[in-house]
Amino acid sequence: MMGLQKNVKKAAELIKRHDYARVISHYDADGITAAGIISTALLRSGIQFHTTIVSKLDRAFIQGLDEELIIFCDMGTAQAELIQQYLSEREVIILDHHVPLAPLPDVHTASTVLINPLCANTTGKSKMDGELGEICAAGLSYLLARRMSGTEKDNLDLAGLAIAGTLGDKLPLTNGINKMIVDEALQEGIISVKKGLRLGDGKIRDAILFSTDPYIPLAGKLEWVDALLGKVGIAGDKKVRDLSVEEEKRLADALLSLLRKYNAEIHESALVGTTYRLNAEVIKNGLTFMRTVDACGRLGSPSIGIGLCLREEDLVEDATSLYLKFQSKLVSELNRLEREANSIKERQNLSYFFVQERGITGVLAGIIADYLYTGTIMVVVNTQERAEEGKTAETKISARCNKRLLAKSKGIDLAKAMEQASRAVGGMGGGHPVAAGASIPSGSEELFLAALDRILGEQRGRSQAPS
Repeated sequence: MMGLQKNVKKAAELIKRHDYARVISHYDADGITAAGIISTALLRSGIQFHTTIVSKLDRAFIQGLDEELIIFCDMGTAQAELIQQYLSEREVIILDHHVPLAPLPDVHTASTVLINPLCANTTGKSKMDGELGEICAAGLSYLLARRMSGTEKDNLDLAGLAIAGTLGDKLPLTNGINKMIVDEALQEGIISVKKGLRLGDGKIRDAILFSTDPYIPLAGKLEWVDALLGKVGIAGDKKVRDLSVEEEKRLADALLSLLRKYNAEIHESALVGTTYRLNAEVIKNGLTFMRTVDACGRLGSPSIGIGLCLREEDLVEDATSLYLKFQSKLVSELNRLEREANSIKERQNLSYFFVQERGITGVLAGIIADYLYTGTIMVVVNTQERAEEGKTAETKISARCNKRLLAKSKGIDLAKAMEQASRAVGGMGGGHPVAAGASIPSGSEELFLAALDRILGEQRGRSQAPS
């Protein structure tokens, strides 16, 4: 942990030498909350900034950067070589938690700071310090914001954003630095916690109707939802936060009974567990805040997500509309999957699905892998994304493996597999062992899937080989 804190201190000192910063971050919940934390800390320090949210970090984008101080959030480790090549004359901070896919160049220089708990100094080897736990980019950004502060409690109120980012990446909040952040925020009243339904907030009818994580078979079926609520005696317009303890229990029991009836692969803890109230944020429920910010980024309105992190209350209505639109897309695809079971195709080491909606690829892959097809590595292929002006059309691909399957499938590393398979067809990819993404040239989907299937088979084979 000392090495991480040393790099955080160095980054804070580097920032103080500048009066302007360019902040670049990923478009998911972790990336946007990380950018929100850094943007707020810069604002409070009197440092001007320009924040840009992107879906990927490629050579052309990096080559075009010309600011004196550049801060990358939730990305940059996989692009360390490009950053060193094109930004050697700049001062660069990388706040990232993704797996290095190859030995890193010596990015720890006087002008570059890499803050990644998976990196052991400059070797690029995966090494998660047990003291740290699994920490996301928002958590790392929070550590930096706290170090940038002038007094002991400055920027402590940003803990809610760090917690939302952690929820977005589905990392535990009960150990390591994440627990430290939670405990500190609880002590100062920044957050509140209680046990309850993990459905987010809003009207209970909508919470069930659009529930995709946990995925409830009632999603998208209004008559079924109303019938269930009538059976348990709860008005559909009642807010989740206003349910009594008894009403929550009745509803939870009814939902769990329904899930067992449908043989849905969902543990009770996915439906009932610790909920986080973010007392300082414009959307108080932690899950709802996280999902809303995530939807803003994935539907092409990241500025609204950043605005929520900056506590602009007048953006809540627009952001909520984007969230409902995003959930509707997810539910539409999940309902289609129910109707067209043969739309899931299988290869020896993976299953795959061609999505018809834009902007939901990664989230949909996670839902299918966690709740529907839990015994396979799930790959979702999106050929629907529009090509950016002047660029070649690309296909977006997301792969997910739930943690239970990963524990059984020793040797599987989706980050490495997606990077290798995408590179084989002229694309780029990476991520985490259980969740990774790639962008490949349009038309190369079958070649990519064949390569990915082969690589996953090789990973499994190596893990099963006698020692």
